[in-house]
Amino acid sequence: MKFKEFISSTINKFKEAEFFLAKTIENYHNPNEFQYNLNAFIQAFRNITFMLQSEKNKPTNFDTWYSGKQEEMRNHNILRKLVNARNIVVKQSSLSHRSKVQVGLFRGRKMKLAYIHEIDPMTDTKEILEMGKKHFIGFMLDEGHSAIEEQVGVKRTWVVEELGEEEIVSICFTAIKYMRGLICEALELFGVKVVYDDVNLNMSKIQVLLETDLDPSLRKKWDWD
Repeated sequence: MKFKEFISSTINKFKEAEFFLAKTIENYHNPNEFQYNLNAFIQAFRNITFMLQSEKNKPTNFDTWYSGKQEEMRNHNILRKLVNARNIVVKQSSLSHRSKVQVGLFRGRKMKLAYIHEIDPMTDTKEILEMGKKHFIGFMLDEGHSAIEEQVGVKRTWVVEELGEEEIVSICFTAIKYMRGLICEALELFGVKVVYDDVNLNMSKIQVLLETDLDPSLRKKWDWD
């Protein structure tokens, strides 16, 4: 029962953070939902260690182990920044987001030619893609998209000023991977060895929005399949 109590608190808080990160990724091209879920992830993520410290019936060697992990986390650049970001979310309600887009011609999900723009962060990527189509179709592309796998697309990059210039989902993904490892180490103190599949982040799938992403039936219309 003591072991189950440990699992049901810290692990569930970790799953909450994972949920909001998945929602952040899912809504990468929808500014409002992206920011709401990012803020929720940052708060849930910070609460994982709060929950871990408040666990009852911890093993006798827990405090010694966790003291070392605390020092490690204080020296971890990304984790330290997320703690500061969480304080901003709680006390000031919002982070400072910036968004950069590259609009242009793609082959598959690889960019061939694009224009780089700084945009209003609240502009939906779908709107940007529609504007891009007006510039490229009839000029770089024919209406029927006869060049197979070539189409108009948008590559979007979200940056949170408080966390530096790196793309924000990559930062959060690095953090959640670290926290998964931390929890697995904690479980080992209970004599439980956890094995999990390591997952890589495909940023080209996340950041790029293509015409066929919005309308998969276009592939048949253009005789690509």
